[in-house]
Amino acid sequence: MRSSDIRERLKGVVTIIGIGNIMRGDDGFGPKLIESLKKKKTKANLFDCGTVPENYIFPILATSCDTVILVDAADLKTEAGSMKALSLSELSGANLSTHNASIRLFTDLLMTGKDGLNIFAVAVQPKSIAFGESLSPAVLDSVDKLTDIFVEALA
Repeated sequence: MRSSDIRERLKGVVTIIGIGNIMRGDDGFGPKLIESLKKKKTKANLFDCGTVPENYIFPILATSCDTVILVDAADLKTEAGSMKALSLSELSGANLSTHNASIRLFTDLLMTGKDGLNIFAVAVQPKSIAFGESLSPAVLDSVDKLTDIFVEALA
């Protein structure tokens, strides 16, 4: 994945949403990415929504964003650490790590709150989402790569 893959999907004000459980290994990818982006002071609204993104609907919509990027671990059927940008229709069929049901509800609520909202996801293939584990080296590397991609795409 390159910054141009992200840049061509962006329009207007951007909000990046990290989704995941930091207590379940690589499922903590989304929150870890948000933590990394906050250190870079990127030009985007950043939300660490943990495992309950629907609880952040109103604060997200209050940003008047035009583009929402969901960042999460998902079973992409590839090697650990590989990343893929997913459209909203692809997201519906993706096996997101621990919050499948809430993602559809969440995106539906966002789109109800703002017409024409551009929503897509960036998913990483986890190595393990076992309780009590930390992020794998492959997924940690993907956090660094995606941080750089977002910083460049949003510059």
